[in-house]
Amino acid sequence: MKNLDVDQLRTLVAIVDCGNFASAADSVHRTQSAVSMQMKKLEEITEVKLFQKKGRRHILTSHGMTLVSYARQMLSLNDEAVAHFHNPEMNGVVKFGVCDDYVNLVFRRILTGFTERYPNLQLSVQSNSSQRLLKQVLDGRLDLALINIHDHSYPAKELFTEKLIWAKAKHVSYCKERPLSIAIECDCRWGRLALELLDRAGVPYHVVLSAADFHGLNAAIESGMAASLIAACSITDKMDTLDWLDQHSHETSIVSGLTVKPGASEPAVLALSSYISDWYIRRNQSAA
Repeated sequence: MKNLDVDQLRTLVAIVDCGNFASAADSVHRTQSAVSMQMKKLEEITEVKLFQKKGRRHILTSHGMTLVSYARQMLSLNDEAVAHFHNPEMNGVVKFGVCDDYVNLVFRRILTGFTERYPNLQLSVQSNSSQRLLKQVLDGRLDLALINIHDHSYPAKELFTEKLIWAKAKHVSYCKERPLSIAIECDCRWGRLALELLDRAGVPYHVVLSAADFHGLNAAIESGMAASLIAACSITDKMDTLDWLDQHSHETSIVSGLTVKPGASEPAVLALSSYISDWYIRRNQSAA
């Protein structure tokens, strides 16, 4: 039985996340020729072609995509096992950014488990828009951030496709015959998308709040002041889905991703990155 090499798998995932061999080489601290050699060895072990040339780019084959899926799971388990035995020494501060859309999800379902596993680590969490968080990560002011990936140029690893839903307060009903009171976030892609969806569906509406951030949006929904288009993971116990309107956004979604500062090597940063990736792997498996 042949064995897959963890370092080679880590390089394979780096190529996918970075978009090319050159950037992946920088990420794993190897030369580009060494990265190419690792991929050649992986192809010899698996006895399949992992990449195909398309112009000057290397594109994953179907076998390559399958191996990447296995690689992420194996790396996550490897990193979790190593981190388990380093728990006593793991300390320091991790500066973590969270896109406003994911604050509820992160604090309720992700960070609680992480802080239990690493009690000596301190987290400094900042919530903001995806664009601002990405800039802070690239500048080194944040160690890593969970963001919305607006386009493929974002240097982030895709984690999950979040469905967008129309949310309202549980104690409020909205009549189809009357203009819908809605809240949108200023200068936000999803705010513009909400208006486009309503126009396309021919639903009359009135914008009662243009919020500066998601917190204002959240307050408007829970109070019953307005309905809004938000990520499904952002819905709270005080909210419900506006079913008659939600049918007009059933194919609308956003992609969540994790971006890590260039050259990150601190064990605490890598531990949080691995933990978040592993949490999303389990979520993807349960959603399948």
